Amino acid sequence: MKHRLVTFIILFITLLLLPTFLSSRWVVASEGPSLGHYPKYEQTRQQRPTQRTTSSSVSQEIRRINGRLAVLKRENDSLRVKMTALERNLRAATEVVPELRASLESAVMAKAAMDSSELTLVSHLSLIMNKIRLLEDKASYIDSTNFEILSQLVLLENKIVSLTSSFNDIMAARQTESQPPSTALTDEEFRRRYIEALTTYQNGQYRKAVDRFTDLVSGGSKHELADNAQYWLAECFYAMKNFKRAITEFERVFNYPTSDKGDDARYKIALSYWNVGSHDRARIEFRKLLDEYPNTDLGDKARRYLQSR
Repeated sequence: MKHRLVTFIILFITLLLLPTFLSSRWVVASEGPSLGHYPKYEQTRQQRPTQRTTSSSVSQEIRRINGRLAVLKRENDSLRVKMTALERNLRAATEVVPELRASLESAVMAKAAMDSSELTLVSHLSLIMNKIRLLEDKASYIDSTNFEILSQLVLLENKIVSLTSSFNDIMAARQTESQPPSTALTDEEFRRRYIEALTTYQNGQYRKAVDRFTDLVSGGSKHELADNAQYWLAECFYAMKNFKRAITEFERVFNYPTSDKGDDARYKIALSYWNVGSHDRARIEFRKLLDEYPNTDLGDKARRYLQSR
């Protein structure tokens, strides 16, 4: 823009000085030698057409320069309008800058506050998650404790049931009429030893009871109380928490097809698997109990185990 302005000034000065320059040249030409000097006069006459030609060229150049000046003036006016618009925009921008700066500072402060709030929220969320984990651990511990208590209650209940059953068997053995046994032992001797073995079991002398029940079932005894002796032999191992051996002995109860201890044996087999941690196999045995003995009194207990975790 400055370059155009300088060019405009130079052309303006040139136009101002050009008429003066041309007038001086014309005066000098008109003040030439008098007509008495013929050679020079002729020369001057010969030069006049040339001066007219030069004047015409100068006029054309002036018109061209004037046209160029008019174009430059229009461009200058356009530039001035643009400069005015730019100055106006600059002033408007200058006025907006403080507002933008204030908005930017507000945004930065809001971002900082938001970050602080997020950190606080994350901290609270972490505390909540820790509390939830603690509650879950406590719930798991309570469930485990409840299950352990339930297992102890079941064991106690089973022991009571076993003692009751053993007492009933003793009474039944004493009241049953004598029948000829198919073993070397007489019926009276078999019953006497059976009652002694059950009494030993009830007194908690499980190892001694194992020996006595083993004597009764050895040799494939066919006595009517042989299946009961086999069942209580398995109960001795169950009471001593030798669950694997108890499973084996309870399974032998089913070698006596007419035994009335089948549902008890199947239930104790399932409990033995449960106590060694084989819950899936225990559930299979509980289902067998419900399928094979649908009317057993142990059905509700089996279902309770099937519904547990």
